[in-house]
Amino acid sequence: MAETNGIDVTKIMEQIRAEIKESGADKIPLSFADESSGTSASTLDEAVRYLAYNYEVTAYKTLEGSRFKRFFKKCIRKAGSFFVLPIVAQQNKLNYHFYMVSEAVRNQKNEIAELEQTLKDLEQKVEKLEGSK
Repeated sequence: MAETNGIDVTKIMEQIRAEIKESGADKIPLSFADESSGTSASTLDEAVRYLAYNYEVTAYKTLEGSRFKRFFKKCIRKAGSFFVLPIVAQQNKLNYHFYMVSEAVRNQKNEIAELEQTLKDLEQKVEKLEGSK
């Protein structure tokens, strides 16, 4: 099974692993955080706060212009409302659920940070107890 169409897969994998160890890439800590984009807890909090106040889309704006223009715009609005209003309602539902998911992600991120701090504290206590023996 290690050989496929005359290619020794295990040998290739061993070479790749050796190259990784030689280059020192195995010592680089891996993380899912995208540090290049500048994403941090404060920007996540700001984004969730923005979503909390702006997730609802309005279907109508106040009409401006002369009486004739307002009347014409009102007629067009009424004619297209059967098509536009369901789309706006669906978009509002989607935005609301996106906001709820974002809030849950923020809460989980905060909870993970608290648990990591608790873990560090407990590890320090264990080190102190082991050192005192």
